[in-house]
Amino acid sequence: MKRGISLLLALLLVLTLMPTFASAETKVVNIVLANNPLSQALADLAKENYKKDGVEINIAILPENDMREKLTTEASSGGNAYDMFYIGPYEAQTWARNGWLEDLTPYFAAMTDEQKKWYDYDDLIPGMMQSLAYDGKQYAIPYYGESSFIMYNKELFEKAGLTMPEKPTWDDIYNLAVALKKALGEDYVGMTMRGMPGWGMSGAPFVTMVNAFGGQFYDMDWNATVDTKEQRAAWEMYKKILRDAGQKDILSYSYNECIALMLTGKCGIYYDATSICSGFEAEGSPIKGKMGYVAAPHQVKETNTSWLWNWAMGINPKSDKKQEVFDFMLWATSKDFINLTLEKDPSGASTPQASRSSLYTLPAYANVPYAKATLEALQSMDFNNPCVNPVPYTGLQYIAIPEFADAGDKMTQWLAEYVTDQITLDQAIKNTQDLFTQVADEGGYKK
Repeated sequence: MKRGISLLLALLLVLTLMPTFASAETKVVNIVLANNPLSQALADLAKENYKKDGVEINIAILPENDMREKLTTEASSGGNAYDMFYIGPYEAQTWARNGWLEDLTPYFAAMTDEQKKWYDYDDLIPGMMQSLAYDGKQYAIPYYGESSFIMYNKELFEKAGLTMPEKPTWDDIYNLAVALKKALGEDYVGMTMRGMPGWGMSGAPFVTMVNAFGGQFYDMDWNATVDTKEQRAAWEMYKKILRDAGQKDILSYSYNECIALMLTGKCGIYYDATSICSGFEAEGSPIKGKMGYVAAPHQVKETNTSWLWNWAMGINPKSDKKQEVFDFMLWATSKDFINLTLEKDPSGASTPQASRSSLYTLPAYANVPYAKATLEALQSMDFNNPCVNPVPYTGLQYIAIPEFADAGDKMTQWLAEYVTDQITLDQAIKNTQDLFTQVADEGGYKK
């Protein structure tokens, strides 16, 4: 008897520990997402609301770095553990070039007229779609994203007797930041920006400043163009703003520290992502209703100089459930999904931003203070033409080549050393010029 019970318990334990498999008729689509509120909202809503005969959606949530590592290994090795890839524009360009992403163009073409009308492809923001295309083909669909603009504390501007232009230059921004600090005193910061080294940290605002000043990193023959008057002007402006009007501990500031500083109500101006400002207007925010939003600063020409980023969905070319993945991607990026998120969470905190123009016409978004400036930034982006003059690369706050992640990290380290007077501008420029020359030579970009 005891032996029989023991065997039964052992069998039950084995069955408990075994993974759950769907029936033979059910296809399981395996997906991994980065751990953030919008990804978690998607996972929860998909579990409750995505219904398709013969399909089960299995979503795992992982820390961003872990997810990137797993998906990069999966893509580069030709694995098929995950059917959908959750990526950004930087990966999309490289992975498409390497054949690690399925071309979505035929899938869109095969949609019925009814499906096309329902999905409304033209409502997807063009700049976001451009960032996920390669060689004229679409390789991913944006789930949510962001551009960049100027955020400023209207209350502090009023106290200082200052006015923010709707389309400021970087000279305007510098002069206003210095004037704010002078008028309000040492307890206040005129302007904050990311100062922490890293291509995704200080590199994000800095590269868009280079673009605004008419600078670029290569000419059309892939000759490095860092040592130019335009680039030098951008380097000098970045340092002037942070040294003359910025936070004291410049290099320790990522976007989290900049946000915290703005929430104290003691900082006048902040240049960063459009997605950040929703927290400033949230219930309980000490600066709710006090903020204004205007276009990213230009300099040599009145043109859009904001950045672009998104989390997007692509199909693993090794998956045997490609159509099922595509169908899920359509659902998760549709107008119906946006309406569903607002129905479940009227605050909009679970709603993916910056992928569809129509979002900003909905009542939940149309009247928020940042809606107009956000939509203008998103609609004016041109991912394929990031600079004043023609360049051989794409990307707005980065260059869409595999080598840029490492090169950008090194460049921003020299930028940090220049800002803190550890090296001269001449040395920082020479180091960066030499590095980008080496990248072009060793990467085989020069013909």
